[in-house]
Amino acid sequence: MGLKIQTHNLVAKTHAVKAGTFPVQIYQEHASGLYVERDFYGHPVHRHWQAHILPQLNLQVCRFTPRQGQPQWRYYIDTVQVEREGRLWRVRDLYLDVVILPDGKVQILDTDELFEAADAGLVTPQQLALATHAAHNLVNLLAQHENDLPRALASKNIVLNWDYSPSPTI
Repeated sequence: MGLKIQTHNLVAKTHAVKAGTFPVQIYQEHASGLYVERDFYGHPVHRHWQAHILPQLNLQVCRFTPRQGQPQWRYYIDTVQVEREGRLWRVRDLYLDVVILPDGKVQILDTDELFEAADAGLVTPQQLALATHAAHNLVNLLAQHENDLPRALASKNIVLNWDYSPSPTI
């Protein structure tokens, strides 16, 4: 287990993760955060990834396109802590995740990873609380909107567009 930090360089159009630095097809800043879209290279299950980073909710909402078959989740939502320096975004994964399954059911995942990370000193008590609050707030919001993520976020004046077109400028 190690730190899970992603770096998004909007100028270079790159996404740096533990596995390497990869080209990004689309970055689009919007009122609620940042949209990211890129291919996965050499991943055994997923071939494409889309995400909305929502700093005010401490969430990263992801959609994955599998190499074969149907997606395992409608949405995979990471709890995160976001830092921004101009055109550079750093996203620290806080280990606790919420998924919305194809049938609309909601699950919280990786609670064990969050506590292991806390025991190993990889997250502070404040980050542990932040992740827990973000996940609980999301689950409660989803419950108020029949687990419909777009409706739940719209109640917070957040609308996620998943259909941006690539452009030479951000």
